[in-house]
Amino acid sequence: MLKAIDFGLSDFVIPDERLNDIVGSAYYVAPEVLHRSYGTEADVWSIGVIAYILLCGSRPFWARTESGIFRAVLKADPNFIEEPWPSLSSEAKDFVKRLLNKDPRKRMTAAQALCACMI
Repeated sequence: MLKAIDFGLSDFVIPDERLNDIVGSAYYVAPEVLHRSYGTEADVWSIGVIAYILLCGSRPFWARTESGIFRAVLKADPNFIEEPWPSLSSEAKDFVKRLLNKDPRKRMTAAQALCACMI
């Protein structure tokens, strides 16, 4: 069973509305949030971070400080080479890579992610 909690920052977003506040937990924040211009695509990024953690047990972006995490989110790429990634399906890797695309225009949408999970 998976329980989703902590919706203290949740809000209704008008389609195509751009937000500019830097909010959220550092490990889950999308690059465009750090650039202060984002929409619902940032939520899909966070889902990608969660999927990455569930599949391999570690965070895709890590540093000892919050600013270091932010730098990693902006500049580093997730590691898909070390264990257990080689033993995971190509579909699982592709799914996470498409969720963690740094370009929100190229990132999988929530609807696409849902459809990919139902295949």
